[in-house]
Amino acid sequence: MIPGFVRVSVKGQQCQRFVNLCRGREMDLKRIIRTGETELQLTMKVADFLQISPLRRKTGVHIHILKKRGPLFFLLFCKRRKMIPAGFLAVFCLLFFLSGRVWNVEIRGNILNPTPQLMSFLKEQGVCFGVSRKKISCSALAASLRREFPEITWVSAGFSGTGLRFEIREGTAGEKAEPEDKSCSLFSTLDGVIDSMVTRQGTPLVRAGDEIKKGQELVSGIVDITDDSQEVIRYEYVQADADIYVCHSIAYYDTFPLDIEKKVWSGKKKTTIFFQLGSSFLDLSSPLQQNEDRFICRESFFSTGIFQVPFSLGIITTSRFELRKERLTEDAAKKQAIQRLYDYEEKLIEKGVQISENNVKIEINHQDCVSRGTLTVIERTGREAPTEKKTQPKERTPEDG
Repeated sequence: MIPGFVRVSVKGQQCQRFVNLCRGREMDLKRIIRTGETELQLTMKVADFLQISPLRRKTGVHIHILKKRGPLFFLLFCKRRKMIPAGFLAVFCLLFFLSGRVWNVEIRGNILNPTPQLMSFLKEQGVCFGVSRKKISCSALAASLRREFPEITWVSAGFSGTGLRFEIREGTAGEKAEPEDKSCSLFSTLDGVIDSMVTRQGTPLVRAGDEIKKGQELVSGIVDITDDSQEVIRYEYVQADADIYVCHSIAYYDTFPLDIEKKVWSGKKKTTIFFQLGSSFLDLSSPLQQNEDRFICRESFFSTGIFQVPFSLGIITTSRFELRKERLTEDAAKKQAIQRLYDYEEKLIEKGVQISENNVKIEINHQDCVSRGTLTVIERTGREAPTEKKTQPKERTPEDG
């Protein structure tokens, strides 16, 4: 049985008789539509189409193929256009070639040894972009990493798709000395009033409700160690750590004209494609003309997870527009001003700033819409700075009582 179907047009005085004869031979006819008194259209299987010649001669109808689908027609099409199968073969060979190479290297778990340093070492070992997988020995690379970097205690290397992945565990090397002094204090970066404060380490110098100035010390890195009589016997230096939130006001000012130019799209679009291989760029579109804008949609070819080939295909859509001058109404101007204020507040919230109060007023004059006022916000503060060292108290003796 030959797969596929054809859509045909049947013309003649005996169209209905032709259909009846086909059904009498148990041919599968679908989507029969009469398009005229002596004409109709129908869809039939390729195997049935090859058997209708006797029926066509018997009824005297004329048959014209409108549409044909199936492997047989595709092969005939490829036979006439030899570049199409050649293109499929080239793509298959390209995929086969790319799948046998490494296009991405991923390193996880490294802390003491920076990734660029490890990548530089792997490059010296022959691991580079596009190297054949047959040239890479994962066990040898893992052993060489352990020998070269004493801090690495365990390495797992393996392929994942067309990527090479390293899982690393690091231990504490004896040669690695801890920094001599990590002690620091926290200083304010804002003027305002302390809204809330939670100190985890260090000595707090202010509390909620206190007014502070920029540069003021908030949490000291010095901790007093006292004896049973609450006398300071020595000082310990720690890395101050606290969550400090300050309430303060920020000025807001925004203005935009009431007369605007609006883009009105004509609906005419031109679509072209472009190719990018590495840094080489092939753009098939024409130069951008006046009153035209472009929208680019880029897709990385063969990209799944860590698999990343430096070849991308994109579509460029060029649309024409006209600039029309419009004047915003008072309601439209206020809505736009409110939206702009909302967008500004969203950016503050994304930075972790809480909006406590909004004191912004919107004014409209003959030419502009002006928003001015203040926003009361709650923002985290605390800049680390070295702790100023104190002289340790003298050790008490029995004679001191």
